[in-house]
Amino acid sequence: MLELSIVNQQIAIAGKVLQGETQKNISGAIVAIIEMPEKFRAILSLKALQYGSRWEKMPERPDRKITSNDGYFYFTNLPPGEYLLEASLPTSPTRYNEVKTKVQISSPINGKISTTMADIVLSPTGIKGRIIDANEPKKLITNAKVKIQDSGDTTISDQQGNYRLIGLESPKSGQRNITMIVSATGYQQASHLLNIQRGQVISEQNFALKPK
Repeated sequence: MLELSIVNQQIAIAGKVLQGETQKNISGAIVAIIEMPEKFRAILSLKALQYGSRWEKMPERPDRKITSNDGYFYFTNLPPGEYLLEASLPTSPTRYNEVKTKVQISSPINGKISTTMADIVLSPTGIKGRIIDANEPKKLITNAKVKIQDSGDTTISDQQGNYRLIGLESPKSGQRNITMIVSATGYQQASHLLNIQRGQVISEQNFALKPK
């Protein structure tokens, strides 16, 4: 659990970055302050002068943090005012949408900063649905293989016939055309052409497989 105080520092903003579909913690995400009060902007300008050419290459700075293994991030000693945070996942930049969120920092009371909590949810690109028997709609097909043609993205349907492909590649703007291929023992293979868009999960993309 994140402690809300650090030696000689006060945490002003704290939160977690979560995966939108599963609510799992995301480590290695970058959370950056992209809009800020003028007082904090002036502090950053002085820091940039202090560090020189190293400033832009620093992985973490007063205005930029990387989430820990449990998804946490925090910013310390921020002046009061409105901040705009942007979260992204640099290890999978084409699989998740960048997300922006506004945070308001109150003025200190008796010299103490009140911590503002700000969890951020990254929206993945994905598809989910159910696989059934075409002749017996109530019969769910388990262990069916679902894959995206010409890619390494694949999954297996569970005991309820459900499948989920999350974190698919998709361009930042526009759509990606993909071909889904579904196969299962004792059934004819099925395929379907689909358009996906970054940051959106297509639900109820179901398949009814015909027995051989």
